[in-house]
Amino acid sequence: MIHKLGNLKTNDITILKSGVDSGSKFVVFNYRVGLGFISLLRFSPAIFIENKEELDFFKRKYNRRNLLLGPWFIFKGPFLTFDIYKSNVKGGIDVTKDIMLNITSDSLVDKEVDIKIMHTIFSKVDKTEKKEIVKTIKELNRNLVPIENIYVAEFINTEEYESPYTVIGFKITGTDALDIKHIEKVLYKRFYKHNFFDIIDLREEDDYSAKLIEQGELIYGN
Repeated sequence: MIHKLGNLKTNDITILKSGVDSGSKFVVFNYRVGLGFISLLRFSPAIFIENKEELDFFKRKYNRRNLLLGPWFIFKGPFLTFDIYKSNVKGGIDVTKDIMLNITSDSLVDKEVDIKIMHTIFSKVDKTEKKEIVKTIKELNRNLVPIENIYVAEFINTEEYESPYTVIGFKITGTDALDIKHIEKVLYKRFYKHNFFDIIDLREEDDYSAKLIEQGELIYGN
C-alpha cells in the first residue's frame, strides 16, 4: 500500500517526528464516487494535521466531495455516502503510526510512503452504531448467550475500492462454538442489510483478534 502525503510543510524528518511527538498526526479521509451501477471508494492523501482548524478544513473538503459525488449509485448510493460522511465527521482515519513506521527522508521528498509494515487496521465505530450494537448485546443476554466481553471496531485495512466494515469480537464462556448466525439474526433486526459485520471468536487468539482488542473498543465486560 502506498500513501501519498499531503499538507507537509517540511522535508526534514527530524522536524516531522518532533511535530508528531507534539500531537500532530497523519489522517486519511474517504469519499465515494457513484457512477450509476458502480460506487467507487476513494482515499485522500495522508494529510498532515497540526491543529483543529486544519482538521475541520479537510473534514469539510472531503465531505463536500463525498456528498457531491457519492449518492449517484443506483442501488444504495445514499447509504454508502452517509457511511463515509460519518467516518469523516469522526475525524477520518488516523494513520500516523503506519506512516511513521515506514517513512524515510526520501519519502518526504517524493511525497509518498510505501507501507510495508502495517500497524493500524482498526478505528473506532460511530457512536450511534455502537449504541445499537449494545442494544443487540442486551437481547443476546436475554437469550442466555454466555458472554464474557465484546470488542468492536471498524476494519479499515481494505483494498482501494472496498468499504470499511465493522468487526465484533465475542469472548464467551465454555467450549461451545460461537453461534454467529444467531448473532447476525439479532443484529439485522437493528441494521440495514447493506451493513456488513465480521463476527469473530476471541477465544481463537491470533494477530487479528489481538489488534481488535488493542485498537478497538471494549463495549461489554472488563
